[in-house]
Amino acid sequence: MDRILVPIDGSPTSRKAADMAIDIAKKYGSELIFMTVARRPEIIGTGSSGYGGVYNQDMLTEELQKHQTKILDEFVEKLDLTGIKTEKRIAVGTPAEEIADAAEEMGADLIVIGRRGYSRIKRFFVGSVSQRVVSEAHCPVLVVNDDAAE
Repeated sequence: MDRILVPIDGSPTSRKAADMAIDIAKKYGSELIFMTVARRPEIIGTGSSGYGGVYNQDMLTEELQKHQTKILDEFVEKLDLTGIKTEKRIAVGTPAEEIADAAEEMGADLIVIGRRGYSRIKRFFVGSVSQRVVSEAHCPVLVVNDDAAE
């Protein structure tokens, strides 16, 4: 197991997933790739914000990337990665698709992802990134559950 992809969103559940991935990486000498995804803003309309301003999708995307970079850097900084080769990646788009695509592109042997403790009803309405990653990924996916469902 050479490469493990660890998608993070800064949540406690993604921290649990990262901790599990670290344990696996130490055991097998794997490289960890920490990844976060900035969702591309979906703006519908004429481009006017309705408040006298104009939406600039490229500018919004750039700001989201900066924000996600900060989250990723702060997240990884808090981890004990002694002796583990690491990489950080940021993507823009739909999280499940970007994660599955990145795993295939980099030849990941495993994805370790957290699943928030949403109830079945809430997952139905908001969707589940982890479920989509499981169904779209080319490699095995280890899903780390949150302790409590909302």
